[in-house]
Amino acid sequence: MAVDEQGLWVLWGNTADNRRLYASKIDGDVIVHTYALATEQMNSMGNAFVACGVIYCIDTYNGNPTTINFAYDTKTGNQWNPNIQFTNQYRYNSMVDYNPREKVLYAWDQKHLVTYSLTWN
Repeated sequence: MAVDEQGLWVLWGNTADNRRLYASKIDGDVIVHTYALATEQMNSMGNAFVACGVIYCIDTYNGNPTTINFAYDTKTGNQWNPNIQFTNQYRYNSMVDYNPREKVLYAWDQKHLVTYSLTWN
């Protein structure tokens, strides 16, 4: 599950569909919209998070450095490779979430809470 300025999201995979990533926008107890993303297979991906209506995927959970190598804008339908360097400081990043109130990423990396400051263009 993820929360951003747009609301509540569920990020999930589907083994029947080549293990692709899906994102569902939730409003109350209703799924408002589901996006099927043309990402690499989920077992080749490290983590994913949602910020400002954009779904971002991180290449690997244990590479240092790695990259945010996929982005999908839920408003426009555009997808691209932002090629943003990302550091898995302790080399076992099991969770990444965006905090819309504080505008930071929180990660759980090898039993350590790590905070990433963000700069938006």
